[in-house]
Amino acid sequence: MDRGGSTLSLAEARLRRSVSSAVSVAIVTGGGSGIGRATCLELARRGLAVAVADLASERAEAVAAEARALGAQALPLPVNVASSEGVRRSVAAVGERFGRVDVLVNGAGIYQTGKIGEISEEDWERVLAVNLKGAFLFCKEVVPWMQRRRSGAIVNVSSVSGRTKSLLAGANYVASKAGIIGLTMCLASQLAADGIRVNCVAPGSIDTPMVADLTPAERVALAERSPLGRLGEPEEVAAAIAFLVSPAASYITGETLNVNGGAFMV
Repeated sequence: MDRGGSTLSLAEARLRRSVSSAVSVAIVTGGGSGIGRATCLELARRGLAVAVADLASERAEAVAAEARALGAQALPLPVNVASSEGVRRSVAAVGERFGRVDVLVNGAGIYQTGKIGEISEEDWERVLAVNLKGAFLFCKEVVPWMQRRRSGAIVNVSSVSGRTKSLLAGANYVASKAGIIGLTMCLASQLAADGIRVNCVAPGSIDTPMVADLTPAERVALAERSPLGRLGEPEEVAAAIAFLVSPAASYITGETLNVNGGAFMV
């Protein structure tokens, strides 16, 4: 393992793993901003080590530094979640650094608005690759680590748009987020016998960089959709995610938790 041009000795690598072995380890994709960043910091406050997975290395580094400032172990993890080889290398790096993976939060996502005639085939493939394929790839690589310990918790980030009609989101975004809910239920059923819980959160309109390009009128429309009359904060979604990966949610699996200010109720 390279560190500043030098190679860790086997003894040093074992020492680093032994120091980390008692600490639960979380990988958070999309961890460099928005809900992902808030989740990394919330898990760090709760004593977990966090691997901050993000396409932008500078964002991953910045959030990892914030997590360390909270007293947590943290690893920046630059990765394209749509690349199977990149995901494989990233999960292997987490395993080498910490010796375990206990929690996976699939938060990486991209957003697109527009009518179906405005969405190209390339748009469709790009959004599905990041939002849905990326979650699948990380689950596929992380699950064997969890199966070895017969324990683990996965939370996939969907959207209110994956549960009901959308005001602005394009068909590609909606389809990807509905797919996340289906993936969650499938994996929850398949992995329960291995002691692995798989759940989902479906945020409503959250004040993150994902909605930064919306017009003031569009932001007002999203806020008014909620009975609480405002956009949500990333930290409010992070708190829900932290609950679902905690022992307090030990009898919850296959569930989609709405965090939307009442915009959609079932």
